[in-house]
Order: sequence, then C-alpha cells, then structure tokens
Amino acid sequence: MKPVTADFIATISDNEADVPDLDDDLDEVEDVQTKQAVSSKKSQPKGDVNPLFQFDEDAFLGKTVAFNGWDFSSKIDQSNGSASTSRVDLDAIIKRKRSSNVESASDSDQGEGNDEDSDDSSDDDDDDDDDDDDDDNNNAEEFTGFDDTVQPSESESVAESGSEEELEHVPHPMDLESDSEDDNGDDEQAIADFYDKDAKVTALQSSFSALSLSRPLLRGIANLGYLRPTPVQSAVIPLALMGKDIVAGAQTGSGKTAAYLLPVLERLMYRPSKIAATRVLVLVPTRELAIQVNEVGQKLSANIPDIRIGMAVGGLNLRMQEKELKTRPEIVISTPGRLIDHIRNSPSFHVDTVEILIMDEADRMLEDGFSQELKEILRLIPAKRQTLLFSATMNSRIDSLVQLSLHKPARIMIDSHKQAAGGLTQEFVRLRKHTQKRSALLAWILKQLPAHMRTMIFVSRKDEAHRLRVVLGLLGLRVEELHGSLTQEQRLQSVESFRSANVSCLICTDLASRGLDIPNVQMVVNYEMPKTHEIYVHRVGRTARAGKSGHSISFVDESSSERAIVRQAIKALEKNGKTEENKIVSRTVDWTAVEALQEEIDSLKDTVTEVLEEEKAQKEIAVAEMELKKSQNLIEHNDEIKARPKRTWFSSESASSKKNKKHKR
Repeated sequence: MKPVTADFIATISDNEADVPDLDDDLDEVEDVQTKQAVSSKKSQPKGDVNPLFQFDEDAFLGKTVAFNGWDFSSKIDQSNGSASTSRVDLDAIIKRKRSSNVESASDSDQGEGNDEDSDDSSDDDDDDDDDDDDDDNNNAEEFTGFDDTVQPSESESVAESGSEEELEHVPHPMDLESDSEDDNGDDEQAIADFYDKDAKVTALQSSFSALSLSRPLLRGIANLGYLRPTPVQSAVIPLALMGKDIVAGAQTGSGKTAAYLLPVLERLMYRPSKIAATRVLVLVPTRELAIQVNEVGQKLSANIPDIRIGMAVGGLNLRMQEKELKTRPEIVISTPGRLIDHIRNSPSFHVDTVEILIMDEADRMLEDGFSQELKEILRLIPAKRQTLLFSATMNSRIDSLVQLSLHKPARIMIDSHKQAAGGLTQEFVRLRKHTQKRSALLAWILKQLPAHMRTMIFVSRKDEAHRLRVVLGLLGLRVEELHGSLTQEQRLQSVESFRSANVSCLICTDLASRGLDIPNVQMVVNYEMPKTHEIYVHRVGRTARAGKSGHSISFVDESSSERAIVRQAIKALEKNGKTEENKIVSRTVDWTAVEALQEEIDSLKDTVTEVLEEEKAQKEIAVAEMELKKSQNLIEHNDEIKARPKRTWFSSESASSKKNKKHKR
C-alpha cells in the first residue's frame, strides 16, 4: 500500500464532471423568480420598471448564506418555540421548601441548638475537606478484593472497611462467560477475510503536522488545545485521507471524534465549491453526542472558509432544521430517526450527494434499536462512498453491519474496551448491611469533596435520579440531572450548567455513560453498579480522559453480579499492569456520620413528597397552557396548517406493510 505523502490526498469529487447535476433545483429557483417577477409586474403600471427587483446571483448559482449554528446556551427555549416562563423551576421549589424547614426549625425550642450543630458540622466539613487528601494517602490501601469470610459487626466495620484482606479467587459464572467470550474467536475468524489485511496502521506520531494536515486545520487543532495525536487518531487519519473504509474501535476518551472529523475536513478543502451539496453524513445515537460533535467540528473548521455543518436531531425546532438543511451544508450530523424524517418530509433535503458516511458509536445505535433505520439509510445513500464505522465493542451484530455497508475496510483496534483508562484510581465501598443508606453515603462523600470538584453520579433508573436530586437539594447540595425523561431543553441546560461549572454534580443514567465528552470531570460515583463490566468501564471513562488523572467510587452490595464486576476490574488492572496513577484502593467510611445523615434524610420524606407533588402540579399547569396555545394556533392558522402535507414516518404500520410488499416482489 502506498505511504501517505503530503501531495497525495483523496479529494472529494476530484473531477468537476463527477459533481451531481442540480439543474432541477436551479429550474425551481428560476420558476420562483419568474413567478415573483410576474406578480410584481402586474402590480406596476405599464411601461414602468419594478424598482424593488434584484437579481439574486447567489440563489442562481446554488450558493447559500452561511448558517451561524445553534446557540444552545442562551436560546434553547426560543428555538423550541416555548416561553421560558412555562418551565417548572425545580430548584426554586427545593429552595423554598428548604428555607421553610429552616424557619420551622428555628421557631421550635430546639431550633438554636440545631443551628449551632449545623454551624459546627460545617466547620467539621471544612476540616474534613482539608484532611481528605491525607485520608486518601494514609487509609486508601491497595484493594485486592472483598473478604467473604469476615463479617464484622457495625462497630468494627468503620475500622476494617479500609483494610480488606486479599480475596481468594473463586470462579464465577460471569467470569467464565467473559473468559469464553475472550477466547472464542470463531465469529471474528468467519469474517477475517472480509477486512483489508494489507492496510498498515501508521506508528504513533509526535505531532499533527506529520499527518499531512493543512495549516487551517492545524490552527483549529491548536485552538482546541490538542498537543499530539492520540493512538486512534494516528491510525485513522492517514487511512481516511486515502479514501479507505475503516472499522475502528478504541476505549472511551481516546479522541475518536477528531479522528474522523480531521480527515473529512481536510478532504472537503479540495471539494468543488461552485455548487452547494451535502457530502458528509455523521450518524450518532443521541442528541447530546450530536451537539458535541457539532461543537468540535465548528471549532476545527473555524479557519476554513465556506464549510458549513448542519444538525438534524429530535427535540429541537423542526422548521429551523428544515431551513438549515435547505442550504445543503457540507456536513450533516444526525440521529437515525430524525434523518429519515427529514428525508421523507423535507422536500429540499436529499442524500443523493453523500460521499462519506460516518457511524459513531455504532454498537450503541444497534443496542438502542436503530438497526432498521440504519439499513434504510444505507439503502437510500449512494453505494459508491467512503464509510467510517466507530464502535467501542465488536460483536456479531457489528460484524453484520460491517459486511452490509463497507468494502474491504481496514480494521483498527486500539486498546481493549474492557480496560479502564490510564490514570484512574478506582475505589470500591462495600455496603454490607448499609444497603439502604446509599443516599446518606453519597451525601457524606460529596461533603468530603472540594466544593468545585466536578462529579458525575450514575444511577440505574430515571425516577431514582430525580428523587436523588431533590434529596441532595434539600440537604443544601446543588446538583443537576440528565436522563431520558427530561425534555431536550432540560437535557441541554443540564449539560451546559455542568460544563460551565455552574453546578459541580450531575446525576445521570447510562444516557451519559458513553459519547459525551465533558472536560475536567474529576470524580465518577457509581451510586448503583451497572449490569456489566463493560458499562462500568464506560461510566468510569468519563474521568481520566486525555491523559489526565481521575477518581471513581463505586457502591457494591452483596449480589454476585456486582462482586463479579469488581473481580473483572481487578483482573483487567492486573493484566494491564498497576501503576501509581492507575490502581484500585478501598475507601474508609465513617458510618456514624452516614447514619446521622440518614436520619436527616428520613426526616425529609414528607418534604420530598411535597416537592414532587408541587412540581407535578406546575407541570400540569404548563401542559394546560401549552394545549391552550396549541388550540389558539389551530384557530388562527387553520387554513395554513391544513394546507401542509402530511408527514410520513418510517416505523408506521402502513410504511412497514408497503415495504414488506416491495420486498416480496
């Protein structure tokens, strides 16, 4: 295979003759202009020239006005078409309930004593913050496993929780299953011949300038603060510049987004610029990841003229997206469902000109049930294209997708998906009989951490995330939540507040365990352990990214599945090699202080119920106002709404039946 040189770059549509013919679109523009001229001519007296007529050269040539992008931080509610006053302010409800509790406590006979105790406790918390590093250094002993033979009493657990004895390894069904998966290479061997064995991965480069990237891109890389390419970037960029199909897998936080955006932007610099066309399609599983990819792409292309990036995701204003896609941006970032929606229902948008397809987090898209949508998209876009597929895991479903959509791809696997990131200190807290005190334990840990330490807290259920936010808020800890029950506006606001350090704690489900790159996350807390070790790796991978160090704390109960995850974490660390920055330790817990916090949480049960009921009532009022506004719009704009064509959906029964009949034929 030819080595990559500075003067060899596979450009997009090298020959102008290969550019798709868009004469039909130009005819539409001319027809519209003709109709406008005729109408204006009728309104003018005979013999007079219309002084308002202007020849739109840009529209005639197919050029468009650059789109400035989405302003998610300040205009979220405007883009959604809803007034900010209709939102339910949960923080205000929590603050009001908390202040009323303080006032009621101060009116009681024991109010002064409670206030003094709270002042003393705050002083103690400050002392604990100062001594936290010492505790970690002195009491955080190397962790080798849980001791099944020792069952200390509650008074002894405080002293012994920080010094566990070495665990004698006992084979567990989950361990055996994972080992069999590692040893079983039949599935991979069956499609080994499908990959391009001659594609050689470039050695790790010390600088981006060695990857044949242009100066505008190098300036964008410098603005993002990237110093040197990561392993996946060094391997992917040269092959992608040559136009090869690629299947890449790497651990979380390895820089996959820049690995596929940089070669795409480099090739777009050599595109024919006379006619606007969508040439690159990026598919991602979640809206938040789409927004993140868009942000990185905007920064990398800041110094490249006439590169426009569009988005098509759910939860944002549909009309604004249609208007943006009508300008035919060079790159479109989308979720599979919304992309099919626009293909079917936006007449000005089509994918006939797509020349590069990128599927990011492909395994997660398949897990989320997007397999049929992906197959439909692959059927609609041109077969002659370059395809880049990125996935953290490689299984039979991924392999079938690879065989379906790629041609002789180069396979690049960087590190193992079952291995935690380097520079990560993993801590495990054994709950034993304290399983019901998770909330108090979490509050105690958060009070030990520095006030501005950015922490992500993972839970398993959406309702538990919401309840936990209310409980911690009533304890005086300001947190945000991120899960699927929130509206898109609320999800964007939560991510933005956490990124901008307005709040230091984010409670989330596995929605945020993969894909999202929130910088400078210093701590990850597994409030509830995940179902598999793979999900655990993705969770703790939110910290210790890009060469930085990080901590993770996991609450482990006595179930065999959670203990198996701990065994696998120890096994993965021993396989990779322990270092001073990459280790597993056991944390000492002051269960007496935790029990005191649990008593306080128990006393707040009625207040938590009141907060949730008041929030529910405000939501019902907001929904009623929205329905009233909707009814008013139907009355005022009835003719316009009825004149719009009906939208079709990919998953509708009628569409499915038609598709099945077509396949039978």
